[in-house]
Amino acid sequence: MTERKDYSGEFDPGFRFEDLSKEALVRLVREYGVIVHLLDRAALTAVGLRYGQKVVEEIAIEEWRGASPIYTDRIREIMKIEGDGVSAIFKCLQLDPGFAQHYMDVEYELVSETHGFFQLRTCGALLDVEPFGERAIRGMCHHIEDGTFDWTAQAVNPRARIRPVHRPPRDPAGRVPHCRWEVVIDEETEPVGEAEITRMTRGTTAARFRFPPMRDGTPHVPA
Repeated sequence: MTERKDYSGEFDPGFRFEDLSKEALVRLVREYGVIVHLLDRAALTAVGLRYGQKVVEEIAIEEWRGASPIYTDRIREIMKIEGDGVSAIFKCLQLDPGFAQHYMDVEYELVSETHGFFQLRTCGALLDVEPFGERAIRGMCHHIEDGTFDWTAQAVNPRARIRPVHRPPRDPAGRVPHCRWEVVIDEETEPVGEAEITRMTRGTTAARFRFPPMRDGTPHVPA
């Protein structure tokens, strides 16, 4: 079958992603990365309108804490990301839907397998909340990040931690990069453990779903 460069032409009731060319898949994955953020904005805006900013922060922490360790495991499996060092953490972040490429312009600096930095030259999420003032900025860049980053990193290594070098509110205004973070793996780090919301999420159909082989028989999980 000839690869599709797009989905122009007639409707195909048997359409599958494997029908698309690499270029078309890249375009689609980019859009899916942003759609994750659109869904998050819609859901949390609805929560905020009804219950206020504090509840938004509480729900956002539970949302990402519940899902990110699970989808990180799934991504590691299908992309064959081995090891438990900082390079493995960075690989997972490069593929993380929370870091949609270009919408989040992330740069990585690997110092060693126990030490590294990443920074966001631009952050679409920050640009969304900055117009609402410092309270909203601190809610996202302090409360929510502090409540989720370690859980994401510790899905790769339970002794990993992520701490800010600097983060918004931007000082001076307009500062680039928007934020910078340090990743350290240290035997003295106390693991955060699995959150109750993560354990509950692991029992969902989405967490347990296994994709069938592709049309040509290629397995979804590499051998």
